[in-house]
Amino acid sequence: MRGGGPSAAAPEELAATLRAGARGLFAEEAAVELVLRHGYWIGREDFTGRFVHGQAGPELAGDRRAAVTGWRGAVEGLERGELPCSGSELSVLKIAAGLGGGCPVRLGLVLGGFDHVNIALVAGAVLRANGTAGGVVIVPAPPAYPPGVRVVAADGTVLQDGGAGAR
Repeated sequence: MRGGGPSAAAPEELAATLRAGARGLFAEEAAVELVLRHGYWIGREDFTGRFVHGQAGPELAGDRRAAVTGWRGAVEGLERGELPCSGSELSVLKIAAGLGGGCPVRLGLVLGGFDHVNIALVAGAVLRANGTAGGVVIVPAPPAYPPGVRVVAADGTVLQDGGAGAR
């Protein structure tokens, strides 16, 4: 790890320290993996510099380093507008904070805006928090055309039959 706190580390090193800090705690492991696999927050110095903290203890003897995330502080930063982000980025962080830090999250509000990639990441995190190792989440790719619309190619081939009432 380079000089400074955990956030000064190279991305791979930062990921390793967060995984070490979460090891053995299913919900915390799930939260860390969600943030790492999503990729957005771990690359933000304003997030890692403020909310990722080095950890020490007898179980981390030698050169092993670990870090933990201050989930509650991160959510408070979001709510104060100190971490500008998109809706899906906000939702990922809130779900991770719910898993790892016990922060309340209204699932009905945060799940609806996810694309197929992010919903698969969240579903995988839920499985991991439950202790399911190696669980597979299969989410179908989104449709190429809006539902309910009849789509016909130039040669007359029906690409999508919009069903009853199709335009």
